[in-house]
Amino acid sequence: MNQFDQFQNALLLETTSSNTFRVNPDDRYFVGKTPHGGYLNALMHKALVSSVPHSAAISSSIQYLDRIEAKDFILEVEVFKVSRGSSSGLVRLIQDDKICTVFNAICSDFDHMKGYDGLETRLPDIFKDVSRDKYKSLNYDNTPSFIHQLSFTVHPDHAWWDRDINEAEAEARCSSYMQMNGGIPDQFVLSFYVDVAPPVVSNKYGPLGWIPTYSLTTHIRQLPTTEILFADFKAADINKGYFEQDCNIWDLNENLVASSRQLTRILKSEEKII
Repeated sequence: MNQFDQFQNALLLETTSSNTFRVNPDDRYFVGKTPHGGYLNALMHKALVSSVPHSAAISSSIQYLDRIEAKDFILEVEVFKVSRGSSSGLVRLIQDDKICTVFNAICSDFDHMKGYDGLETRLPDIFKDVSRDKYKSLNYDNTPSFIHQLSFTVHPDHAWWDRDINEAEAEARCSSYMQMNGGIPDQFVLSFYVDVAPPVVSNKYGPLGWIPTYSLTTHIRQLPTTEILFADFKAADINKGYFEQDCNIWDLNENLVASSRQLTRILKSEEKII
């Protein structure tokens, strides 16, 4: 089975009642013994659009409230509004009678959207800096299982596991190519991709241990036209261990397809960053 179809199978929802679904998470999309945040983003995205008449969550926010164990959980959908052009709602991830994650979004259909186009977000200069064949595979120690379910290659200046770290010169950045062979990414793949990079502060400071995400906001701008996508992840302004990581993703026809911002924390940062 190709990687794209495998991912779609990992998003299977079992309907248990109206707007309620059971999920048996696929451990190929885990970090250690817990589901990856982007994978949860995609699952909850699918649960919401399965309950409303619109196909894509064009603007969503997910909050990771508590750890999720490697076992079944429930996705409970509450629909707020349904109109001709859009719908909105909320999804609660419940495990052991506890709300562990909350996802809310506005949904619509790209096929029916009309309006003015302008103020394009163009590919960054770094896209043309180095040819794709010089990018490096993500293969540092203890690479989480979800990374092995796609091709993810990183700009050589951002491959912190494979070069000497110079904090004065290094950016908190990860520019990369991403591909699930077998299909052009859909809205659910994009929800996964916006959280797929390793924490970009590692490119400036080296490995820092566990860096959990607390919240993730995603905007899906349009569906891609190419199987391979280019992403640029950046961070700045660490404050009390917290920082925001921004992401833009383009297809290879230079269309911006998704953007995101997440709030993330370096645990014990005063001990790890000197």
